[in-house]
Amino acid sequence: MTTSKFDKDPVLLYEAEADQLLNSVSDPVIRELMGIAHAEVKHRFQERQGLPSSDFDMLFFLQAVKAFFGKTELLKRILAGEDLAAEYQ
Repeated sequence: MTTSKFDKDPVLLYEAEADQLLNSVSDPVIRELMGIAHAEVKHRFQERQGLPSSDFDMLFFLQAVKAFFGKTELLKRILAGEDLAAEYQ
């Protein structure tokens, strides 16, 4: 069941589990990138800026972020300015 922002303010779900996941990442670069993404979401909720229209699963978000940041060859290509849009549609 989704929650409309008209019913109540959205909340962060699975924060403790997300913190555990973050702390379990052994690669320091991936952990730092995940930490920045984690902090940005938490900041938006604290400041009530650009909130989602329903509750936000922080664990799911960090699992996806971890998977993406773990693709180091892909990240190198992106940072080199390569256009990968056609490959990832």
